[in-house]
Amino acid sequence: VGNHEYDHTLGGGGGKDPSGLMSDGGYNPEWGNFLEDSQGECGVPVSKRFVMPANGNGVYWYSFDHGFVHTIMISSEHDLSPKSLQYQWLERDLLAIDRTKTPWVIVESHRPMYMIEDVPSNTLVGIHMRKDFESLLYQHNVDLYLAGHYHAYFRTCAGLYKGKCHNGGVTHITVGTAGAELDSTPLLRKNWAEFFSAEWGYGRITVFDKTSLLWEFISDQDGEVKDSTWLRKE
Repeated sequence: VGNHEYDHTLGGGGGKDPSGLMSDGGYNPEWGNFLEDSQGECGVPVSKRFVMPANGNGVYWYSFDHGFVHTIMISSEHDLSPKSLQYQWLERDLLAIDRTKTPWVIVESHRPMYMIEDVPSNTLVGIHMRKDFESLLYQHNVDLYLAGHYHAYFRTCAGLYKGKCHNGGVTHITVGTAGAELDSTPLLRKNWAEFFSAEWGYGRITVFDKTSLLWEFISDQDGEVKDSTWLRKE
C-alpha cells in the first residue's frame, strides 16, 4: 500500500480506517510528508478489492513463500518504529523463517530507505525508516529490499548498511517505472549509488537455486536488460 492508496489527514477516525488505526489522520509523524494523497479514503478501496495472506494486517503488511523465496510486504505509510505493532510483527515474521526452505528473503514497501533523487522531504522519511528498522533487516540477513514511490529506477551497491557498501547489509532497489510520468529531479551524489535510470520498465527476478539469484531491470521501450546484479550465497 502506497501513499496514494492510504495517506489522509481526515476521515479515518472512529474505526473507519481499515488498517486499524483509530486516529483521524492516520500515521503523521512530524518528520513525515504523509499528507492527504488519498483524499480521505485511507486505504478503503484497496482493502476491499484485494485479499492478501491472513498472517499480518490485511493489505498493509503480510508475508508469503514462493519457491526458495520468503517475501515480506510492509507498509511505509504506517509506524515502523521498534515499539510499533508493525515492527513487532515484522520481527516475529523474520524470526520464524526457515532458511533451509526459503534461503532468500525479500522485503518490499512503497517508500525506499535509500534514494538519490534530491527531494528533501522524501529523503528525510528514508532516513527515519533506516533509523527505525534497518538494523532489524541486517540482524536477520535480508537479501533484497524493493520499493517504489519515485518514478524512476535505482539500485544501490551490495551489502548496504548504515550508508556503507559491502557491510553485510541489503541491496536496495527502487522500481517506480510502471507508467506514471517519469521524474526529472536533480540527483544527489552518494557513494552507495550504483545505477539510476528515468525510463519506463520493470524488474525481473530469476532464482536459480538456493545460492544464486539474478535481478534484472527490463526497459519497456526495447525489451533490453538495462541493469542487472547477481546475489549469491555460499
